[in-house]
Amino acid sequence: MLKQILAGSTFLVLLAIGSLPAHSQTPATEPTEPSTQELEPSAQPAPPAQPQPAAEVSSEEIERFARAIAQLQSIQQETQTELLQIVEGQGLTPDRFNEIAEAQQNPEAAPEAEISEAELQSFEQAANEITTIRQQTQARFQEAVQSEGLEVEQFNQILAAVQQDPALQQEVEQILREAEPAPAQPQ
Repeated sequence: MLKQILAGSTFLVLLAIGSLPAHSQTPATEPTEPSTQELEPSAQPAPPAQPQPAAEVSSEEIERFARAIAQLQSIQQETQTELLQIVEGQGLTPDRFNEIAEAQQNPEAAPEAEISEAELQSFEQAANEITTIRQQTQARFQEAVQSEGLEVEQFNQILAAVQQDPALQQEVEQILREAEPAPAQPQ
């Protein structure tokens, strides 16, 4: 769970440039979202901030970081469900949505089936709704980090340190395991 987040620096990029981390943890059956460039060709995101070299991280900071990660995971799961509902609500399957998105991004990529005008309109409506959800999710992510007493830059620095230090990774994973509710015992 934590390794999925840490492996791709998903949250680092998310907090640095404001994109939803649908690609790293999204199963193949859920839609990926179109990029900002796809929806607004003139909008170019700023390059992600370069993480600082690993710094010393206190136990208190690791605790706050782990609590923030738990909140971010919850928000991400809710968002993925909402994105799936948006796509399906427009009459598209996640695979078809992704196929149309790929064809939009790469005109040389030929979709398996011709894209009808109705599908294109459904895709565009879903993409617009996804952009709105993505902006809302970005704000929720930032609020979650700040609610734990961390600034986004500080969170990113801790993330970089955790990515580089297996002992810190284990510490965060342990905190997350301890925070998980115990499974209900059968009666």
